[in-house]
Parts: sequence; structure tokens; C-alpha cells
Amino acid sequence: MKNFESSILAYFKEKAREVTIRELVDQFDLNRNTIAKYLEALVRRGDIEVRNVGMSKLYQISSRISARGILRLIMDPACIIDSERTMISYNNAFSEFFSLQQNSKKSQTLQKIPEEFNQEDLCDAIIEGIQGKKTEEIQKMKVSGRTYVLHIKILPLILEDNTFGCVVICRDESHVQKLSIFLEESEGRYRAIVDDQLDLVCRRAPDLTLSYVNKAYCDAARRSIDDLLDNRLFPFVLTNLSNETKSVYRQITEDNPNIEFETKDVSSNGQVRWLQWKLRGFFSSQGEILEYHAIGKDITSLKRCEEQIRIFQQSLEYLVQERTHELQESNQKLVEQLMIQEKKEISLKERELLLKSIFNNITDPCLLFEQNDNGEPSRIIEANNSACHVLQYSHEELLSMVSTDITTENYWNEYLNSYANLLAENKHIRYSGVGKRKDGKIFHIEISAQRFKIRKKSVVLMIGKCPKE
Repeated sequence: MKNFESSILAYFKEKAREVTIRELVDQFDLNRNTIAKYLEALVRRGDIEVRNVGMSKLYQISSRISARGILRLIMDPACIIDSERTMISYNNAFSEFFSLQQNSKKSQTLQKIPEEFNQEDLCDAIIEGIQGKKTEEIQKMKVSGRTYVLHIKILPLILEDNTFGCVVICRDESHVQKLSIFLEESEGRYRAIVDDQLDLVCRRAPDLTLSYVNKAYCDAARRSIDDLLDNRLFPFVLTNLSNETKSVYRQITEDNPNIEFETKDVSSNGQVRWLQWKLRGFFSSQGEILEYHAIGKDITSLKRCEEQIRIFQQSLEYLVQERTHELQESNQKLVEQLMIQEKKEISLKERELLLKSIFNNITDPCLLFEQNDNGEPSRIIEANNSACHVLQYSHEELLSMVSTDITTENYWNEYLNSYANLLAENKHIRYSGVGKRKDGKIFHIEISAQRFKIRKKSVVLMIGKCPKE
């Protein structure tokens, strides 16, 4: 029986068309009922399929896959749907993806198709799959609150009861889709940028045929893109008057993948044009050249500037020689003035040191304050050794303090009411004051104060006389 079934299948494959029972009866010289039994067995196995046309039946090699064991061969989420659009079986990957409960003791579980399948395009594709049409499509689907990009493949099946169905295979390509979109967008942006830029861009295959040129390259070469692509053309001339030949490109090696060179030619307007090229080679992991990438930049303006600079340099040398003597005389005068200025600065520094020494050696406490617009002494800008000793602060500490830090609040208010206005009127005054040491002790002191200006800033010099204890 097996041999005869194989003969029938071989006949179907040879004819590659629909066959009637009458044709098989004539071919194998058997009665109609025997042929019908063999055909029924082949149909149930899924090897052939039958189509009713009026009162006749037409048989042909099945384009459907047998449902037996198919889910065990599929790693992606997959389910089998019958002609009633009922899901009769699914694999573990499908149940996990759509959060379905599957009874491991049963190979098939009758369920409605997932709600996520209720999309018009997908429903139509499932119906077409049951009717015998293979379908593949990319579908966005929201599952458990998350949106996936699924590659859905629908294949027609013959089920165990000899009815038609289909298998739906869902492959998650969310990551692939994102990368694909990103790659397409990147390539589009790159090509748009390269096509619109003013620099000349070309790529060459390992045999030096042009594989890409941008518009600027075509314009500079005065050729169309069709004339250039897939041809080994070198439209620009090296500065040594030899053609831009393969010898330049052959200098590119894996150890030396970058080369710069210049070309010189005549542009369409009859002007000499200079181009600076940056040539780069791209190599495989085995060290084989994959592609050459060259970018040419118009440096005509730079070359013209260099020529102008050369002329200017010649003129400048003449002027320099002419003015040398004048500059030497001016330099001599400048040196003399600098020496005079240096002597003045030394004298000022010596005077400053002398005054500072006198200030520090005054036996009475001396403080120098900045004065604000209201005539009030504020920040301490200098203090002599005696002031540091009396107030028990270091020199650095006093320079970081203000006048209110070394007296009491009550006395400061009294000072503002009685003496601040007198200092504001630029008078020399004497008064009795109150000081506060670092340890918080209060002491009385006789103060002589005078306001004057240093570098247009008002300052107050206070000299104190401490009564003997």
C-alpha cells in the first residue's frame, strides 16, 4: 500500500496540476473505489488536498503543512487556529507571551484567539491563511501594556480531522525594527548631508571603479553621475602634472590608511582651481581593502592668499630694511624711558617699605579703615604690630575683620551719632573710645582719627592711646 501511495504522489508531482479520480483510474488501471480510498488516506495525512467543483472532486499536491508536531518545531510563540477561528493548540512560548494558562497534560486546549489578534488586518490574514494563503507582515501589537513590533507569519495547515486551519507564528522584532528604522534614518541623513555639501565626495571599490559621487563631484568633473559611476575615471590632475592615477590609491595600506594630496585643474569658468583631497581606505579584519573614501575641498582661495602673502612678504622685507634704523632709534629711546621708570618704581617701593616700617614701629595702636559713603569706617585694610598686640589678633585676622568686630555695639551706636559726621566732613577729631579684645575683654582708649584719600578711596587712620593699667 505504501508503494502504491508513493506512486500516486509521484504522479501528482509530475503533473503539477489538479487531477480527477477518472484520470487516476485510467493511469493505474484500478477501480474507482480503490483509488478513492488511497486518496482519502493521502488527504488525511495532509499530502494532498481536495477541492469540490460541482459534482466533481479535484485533487492536487497539498500546499499546506501537516499540523502533527509542528508546534514542537517552532521556538517562537505560535498557535494553531481551525476553520471556526478557534485556537486549538499553542506552544509554551505563546502561552508565556500572551499570559495564557496551559494545561501541560493536554496537547490541545480549545480557546478563543487572544484579544490582541482582533485587528482588522490580522483577522483578514488569518481567514486567508485558513483558505490556503501564506501571509507575512509586520504588525504592532500591545501585549500586557507593552507595545511590540511582531513579524507575524501565517501558514495554511491541514488538521488531523482533515479540515483546514492555519498556524500563526509571532516573532518579536521590536529591537530589530528600532535598529532598522535608526539605520535607515541615519543613512538618509548621511546621504542628504553628503549630497548637499560643497566638498567633493567619492567612494571607489577595490578595483578603483567609482561606486558613489555627490553632486559637487559631478559638477567639478563636468560629467553626469551615470558617466562616472562604475567607471575607473580620474577627472582631476595632481599638482605634479601627472594624472590622478591608481598609484595614489595604491599607497593606502592597513598601516597607513590615510593620505592627503592636492590636485590642480581648470574650472568651467576658465579659472585655475586647487583641490585638497583626504583619502582613506577601509579594510576587512583580514586586511583586505574594502573601499576607498575621498573628500576633496576647494582650496583655491587659500592658494591665492598664499600667493598674496608671498608678495606681501617681499614688500614687507623691503619696508623692514627701510625702517630698521628708525626702529633701532625708537628702541633706544624706549630703553632709556624704561630705565627711568624702573628707577622711579624702585624709589616708590623703597618709600613704601620705609613708610610701612614706620607704621609698624609706632608704639601706639594704629588701624587703617575703609570709609563708606556715610562716613562710617568699615573694613580694616591695615594694622600695625601694636594694634595686633593690644587687640590680641594676628595681622591676618585683623585684615579680615570690620570696625564693629573690635568694639561694643553700644559704643558703635554712640560713635555713629557723635563722631561719624565729623569724619565725613574731613576733619581731624579726638575722642574717647571703647575697644574689645579677642578674649572679649573691654578696654578704654583715646583715639585720634583723620580721614584722607588713597587712590581716590576715602580711608580713616585711627591712632589709639591706651591708658596705663
